[in-house]
Amino acid sequence: MSSKRLAAVLAGAVVAPVLTVVVGTGSASAAPAFQMPFPCGQVWSGQTRTNHNPQLSLDFNRANDEGDIVDASAAGTVTVVGNTGSTSYGRWIEIDHGGGWRTRYAHLSAQRVSVGQRVTRGQQIGNVGNTGGSTGAHLHYEQRLNGAAVRIVLNGATALYYGTRSYTSRNC
Repeated sequence: MSSKRLAAVLAGAVVAPVLTVVVGTGSASAAPAFQMPFPCGQVWSGQTRTNHNPQLSLDFNRANDEGDIVDASAAGTVTVVGNTGSTSYGRWIEIDHGGGWRTRYAHLSAQRVSVGQRVTRGQQIGNVGNTGGSTGAHLHYEQRLNGAAVRIVLNGATALYYGTRSYTSRNC
């Protein structure tokens, strides 16, 4: 066997196990069928912008929305019922949906669940508020995979990035 051919065979032998390891790690289960985090039939304006933190989060609001019901967008287990005071998220909730998927709901005026509680899609978890680093009542919403914010999918469609769109809740 020529030295060039031997080098090519050895290079392939070294690469193959690395590819197997890379392909086999970090796989997550399919995303839950996330729905709008509001009662059925409600219409909300959703906004994303480049200076948002995290950038892939979505802010929902509508006229006179302070105190409106916030629902779980998919079934899961409550992992965080937090309060950062007058900074950041303010009153917030995180729900684990399994397979590395979580959702966050922030700036709430009230939290209606507790850590460890199992919730169903469409179950009330809180109320829209103006807490933390908020400058007006709205719901800050995130979908996260393995700890990182990802592009939001609601009712089977990806949210509009970057701008504002009207969304209708099918959380029925």
